Amino acid sequence: MTTAVKMFDLQSAAGPIGASISGLDLSEPVDDTTFSAIEDALNRHAVIVIRDNLLTAPQLAAFSRRFGSPQINVRKEARNADTPEIFWISNITENGKPVGSHDAGRYWHSDLCYLEAPSKLTLLNAIEVPARDGQVFGDTQFASATAAYDALPGAMKSRLDGLEAANGYRYMWNKKAHEFGLRPVLSEAELEARFPPDALHPIVRTHPVTGRKCLYVCEGYTHAIAGLPRDESDALLQELFDHLANPAFHYRHQWRVGDLLMWDNCAVQHKATNDYDLPLRRLMQRCTIEGTAPA
Repeated sequence: MTTAVKMFDLQSAAGPIGASISGLDLSEPVDDTTFSAIEDALNRHAVIVIRDNLLTAPQLAAFSRRFGSPQINVRKEARNADTPEIFWISNITENGKPVGSHDAGRYWHSDLCYLEAPSKLTLLNAIEVPARDGQVFGDTQFASATAAYDALPGAMKSRLDGLEAANGYRYMWNKKAHEFGLRPVLSEAELEARFPPDALHPIVRTHPVTGRKCLYVCEGYTHAIAGLPRDESDALLQELFDHLANPAFHYRHQWRVGDLLMWDNCAVQHKATNDYDLPLRRLMQRCTIEGTAPA
């Protein structure tokens, strides 16, 4: 359904999340009324794409700051050298070095959930999109953490109440290194020197704006439930990961050059579709906005 909202048109997706905005130019500052309407759309739909906005890094950073404080990613080599709050995601190599992160998003995850104050919002802008013979590759999939929680049986909701789980960048790093071979396997000492310790977060968190409850565990980073034996923790986490993978909770975004995709990291999780390789090129620039400690 397409509706006129303030200074743009908004079309809702068919499922529980997702919408697209057209008729909005973000290369110049956005007035407060229009910005308020964008925020409202995000709170209602959790995932929003604003079409036809191929931005420079400073333009993306400036728009992102309207939502809060940008986060500087722990991977220095993948940052924009001139605008460090912008992080490159790409499969391109130049002068023998990767341009940004080559293996980003291979698992379901919520951005920067390994920090005490994870990302509130992610903004991802498409500069190059892999395509061949009219077919586009590299979709991004989203799962509604709110719809997933709502669909849990009452007994499971009671079981999860009060439980916390460990989310680790160090855990994710070597998991990806072993599985995909695109980053080096690091020793425990190297992991501790380079990356933050685990963050302990509630398995069910309450959205700070909407008040809805959301499942906050993901296969990319969540690896242990506090206070449970390892076998019981692993089994419960896998049950929740499988539940979140239900297509009934999902939205799938097919990219166009100039798309600015924004998503709420409390309300959804996401995952890249790794169905392309060079010579098909993919180049994205990303900014994440700091949120609050999950509660």
